[in-house]
Amino acid sequence: MMRKFLYTAFTLFSFSSASMAQGGVDFSSFTRTSYREVTVHDPSVVYDNAGTYYIFGSHRAVSKTTDLVNWTPCADNVNSYGDFGWQNAGYTIEGNEWAPDVIWNPVMNKWLMYMSLNGDKWCSAIVCLAADKIDGPYVYQGPVIFSGFRGRVNHVGYSMVDDWKHTDLGKTIGVTSLPERYDIDNWGSYWPNCIDPCVTFDNGKLYMTYGSWSGGIFQIQLDPATGLRDYNVSYPYEVSGQPTSPGVANANCTSDPYFGKKLAGGYYVSGEGAYIKKIGKYYYLFLSYGGLESTGGYEMRVFRSEHIDGPYDYALYDSYRLNYGPNAKTNRGQRLLGAMGAWGAVEEGELAQGHNSVLVDEKGDAFVIYHTRYQHKGETHNVRVRQLFVNKNGFLVASPFRYTGKQTTQSDIESKQLFTAEQIAGTYQMMIHPYKLDHKNKQVAEARSVTLTADGKVKGEGIADGIWEYTDQGKSFVHLEIDLEDYYGIVLRQNVDHLVDAPAICFSAVKESYQSGGETVWLYKLEKSTTGIDKVQRAMFNDQNKTFNVGGLRVDGNYKGVVIQNGKKFIRK
Repeated sequence: MMRKFLYTAFTLFSFSSASMAQGGVDFSSFTRTSYREVTVHDPSVVYDNAGTYYIFGSHRAVSKTTDLVNWTPCADNVNSYGDFGWQNAGYTIEGNEWAPDVIWNPVMNKWLMYMSLNGDKWCSAIVCLAADKIDGPYVYQGPVIFSGFRGRVNHVGYSMVDDWKHTDLGKTIGVTSLPERYDIDNWGSYWPNCIDPCVTFDNGKLYMTYGSWSGGIFQIQLDPATGLRDYNVSYPYEVSGQPTSPGVANANCTSDPYFGKKLAGGYYVSGEGAYIKKIGKYYYLFLSYGGLESTGGYEMRVFRSEHIDGPYDYALYDSYRLNYGPNAKTNRGQRLLGAMGAWGAVEEGELAQGHNSVLVDEKGDAFVIYHTRYQHKGETHNVRVRQLFVNKNGFLVASPFRYTGKQTTQSDIESKQLFTAEQIAGTYQMMIHPYKLDHKNKQVAEARSVTLTADGKVKGEGIADGIWEYTDQGKSFVHLEIDLEDYYGIVLRQNVDHLVDAPAICFSAVKESYQSGGETVWLYKLEKSTTGIDKVQRAMFNDQNKTFNVGGLRVDGNYKGVVIQNGKKFIRK
C-alpha cells in the first residue's frame, strides 16, 4: 500500500514538550488541537433525533453536542418536584439531585427524565418528569420507587411513624402493615438505595435498572403509558434464585415483590451507576466500582447477558468481597480501561473514570460516555467519549484514544482486513489496564514500547516473546499473546487525540473472563511516518526550485504538497 502524505513548507511549527509522547514517539510534525470540554458528573447520553446529543448529569448539569467532541453547557429546565418530602429530615432537594436518565417515550410522545432524589440513611427515591421538548420544561409526574421506609427516620414531609404509608408499597404488593423483611435497622445490608436509574425500552417493554452499594442493583418494569411503575407486573420473592415465603430480611434475596429482580451486587460490595445497553447480540451491564474521588479507585466494569433482565455473568454476590483496589479479593467484570498515565500526545493521566452511559448510533456503532478525573488536578473532572467495538467472541473493547471522529466502524472490523502484516510491523506504545492499582496513591498504568513483526511476533523488554495474528480471514479481529496472556480484540485506525490528522494503527483487546478478570490492552503506532518530514520541510524552505528525495520519497519543491512515489503523485485527502 502506498502511503499518502501532504507536506507543506508553509507550516513550520514550534511545540512544547507536550508534543512529545512517552516512549520517544515524535509528534512535533503534527498540528495540535483542543476541544470544548464540559464538566458533567454521571453523564447520561440521549440523542434528540435532530442531530444533537445531550448529556444529563448530577446536580442538574446538562450539555449538548453535534459531534460528540465539542460540548456546550445548557439548562435542564426542571421546574419543581411537587410536594415531594421523602428525604430524611435535614436534607434538601437542592444538591441531592443525582444521576438523571432521559429517554424518549413514543407511547406518551414525551421526553421523560428519571431523577434520583438522594437522602441520607437510604431515604432516597427516583421520580419521573416529562417534557414536550428535550430541553424542557420538565414537569413532575410522580415517584417511581422509594427506599429506606422502616419507621426509623423522620422525613422532610412525614414523621417516622408508618412512613411506608407515604410510599407506593401498599399499592404495589397489597399489604396493610410493614412486612417483616423491611422492618430493620440496617437497611443497606439487605435492600437497595433507590438512586442511579437507567431506563430503556426492550421489545416494547420499559425497564428501569437502579440501585448502588448496599443491597445491590435491581430492575423493575415501568408502564409505557405513564412512565411510572407498571403495577400489573409482579415479582416473586426469591432467595438465591429459589422461590420461598417472605420472612425476615435475607441478604441473598434475588427477587422481591417491591424492589423487583436483583441483577448485581449485594452485601455492600461496591457498584453503582448501572447502565444497560444492547450492542449486537448481547445486553451489557455497565457498573462503576470503587469511590468516585480522584483517590477512590473508580473504574468501569462490564457484564453481559442474552436477556435484559439477566443473568449477568458473575455480577451477583453471595457474601461480601472487596472488589476493587490493591487488596481486592475478586476481579469480577471486564475492565474497559482504568487509571492511566501519559498516553499518545497527552501527558496528563486520567483516573477515576466511571458512571458511564452508552450510545448506539443509527449505523450500529457504539460509544461509551463517562466522566474522568486527572492525576494532578484534584477533583476536576470532564466528560470523555470513546468508541466501543465488539470482538469476535462478543466481548467489548474500547478505542485507545478519545473519540474525535469516526475512522473505523464495527462494519469495517467485520468485513475487511484493514492492514497488511507489513503495515502492522513496527514499534508500538502499549498499555495494559491491570486490576488492583493502588488508587489511594493515584497509581496508574504506564505505556511501554513493544515491537510487532510482519511474521506475527511480539517482542519487548521485560516481557516474554509473544504473537499477534488475525483470527478471521478478511476481517480485523485479532489475537494477541503478550507475556504469556491471551487477549482477543480488534485492529483499527484511529486519530491520536489532540493532534490534527494523526492516524494511528491501534489494537484494543481483552482477556475474556468475567470471573477472574478481563484486563484490556491497547497498542498504537503512528500510521504516518514522521521520519524525514522536518528534513523535507527544511530542504524545501531552503530551495523551493528542486525536487528532493528523503527516506525514499521524492517531494516537489513547489509548495503544492505533492508527494511522488514510484513515479506517481499523491495528495493527502
